[in-house]
Amino acid sequence: MSKEQFIIAMRFLASSVSVISAKDQSGNLYAMTASSVTSLTIDPPSVLVCVNNGASIYDALTSGENLCINILQKTQQEISNLCSSKELESKRFENDFWDIENIPFIKNAQSNIFCKVEETIAYHTHKIVIASVGRSQSADKFNTLMYADGGYLD
Repeated sequence: MSKEQFIIAMRFLASSVSVISAKDQSGNLYAMTASSVTSLTIDPPSVLVCVNNGASIYDALTSGENLCINILQKTQQEISNLCSSKELESKRFENDFWDIENIPFIKNAQSNIFCKVEETIAYHTHKIVIASVGRSQSADKFNTLMYADGGYLD
């Protein structure tokens, strides 16, 4: 299969839009938009996230470190765009979207899933992060921001 054929096929895979956030040992804050997030097991509760090796958060996601998966609501496209833009990277936390006291998380997200990195696996241009879930919180009704075919879905 050619790379182009694979890209076209994957455009038809709709997914929730999440922002992965973390704080390193020095207190630096990181956030990146991700669509490659999936549940792994229920017992124990765990997830996996795929992170490109060019992402600034890449080195902060190591075994034992904390992260939050912030599943966005339909009204939070601005946050998704902010956290996916390299040009706006320094401005990602210059707003009221965040609670940054401990593990940074987006207030009013569809869900916040607080995790600890258990293991990482390097795979070509990405790192697969396997994380155990410590706790989560969610909105009362489904209003998740979805992405497919190069854009947000209505």
